[in-house]
Parts: sequence; C-alpha cells; structure tokens
Amino acid sequence: MSDLENHFGDDASLEEEDRSDILAFLLKNSAEKSTQESSVKILASIKNKDIIAITDTIFWKQSHKLIPKDVFNHNEVKSSANCKACHSDIEKGLIQDDKIKNISDFM
Repeated sequence: MSDLENHFGDDASLEEEDRSDILAFLLKNSAEKSTQESSVKILASIKNKDIIAITDTIFWKQSHKLIPKDVFNHNEVKSSANCKACHSDIEKGLIQDDKIKNISDFM
C-alpha cells in the first residue's frame, strides 16, 4: 500500500482517505489474524521468504499442481491470479472445497 504507483506494473494510486481505509481493512483482516485453514497454510508456506503473490507460495503451487495449465488461460479465468473464477467464496475470505468450480467447466 506504500507504493501503489508501481503496483505490479500498474499505477493503482488512490486518494489518501481511500488508501488509509483499505490499509486499515487489510490489517484488520490479514491472514495473520485469521483462523481459516487456508490462511494458516499460506502463512506457513511463506515464512522467511519475500513473496507478495499468493500464486508464488508453496501452498498455492501444491494445491493447484493437478490443474492443467490451460485452465489458467481459459477466457473466464485468464490467469492464476483470478481466484474468483474458481473460488466463488473468495471475497468472503473463504476457500471451501464445496464452493470450487469444476475444472471441466473450463475445458
């Protein structure tokens, strides 16, 4: 949040009030404060590493290794960073197995 002008190659600058509100939300709802299984596993997989993308974590790579690469290029998915394409409950901070779209939907 401190360098939004260079956010993964894009300028994601915000008004100060919006930036402050989002930062407060992120800190309040961070994985460090969560008891969700996925949050705990993701944190454990990034200990002592300089990783800022969930798709670079050991946990993500292991849990997605059986998904064909073509799925991430599908028109509805577009990239591995589009969690919502498969995880319908991700915006609630959840990743529940029964809420994951079937891979065959993207084949």
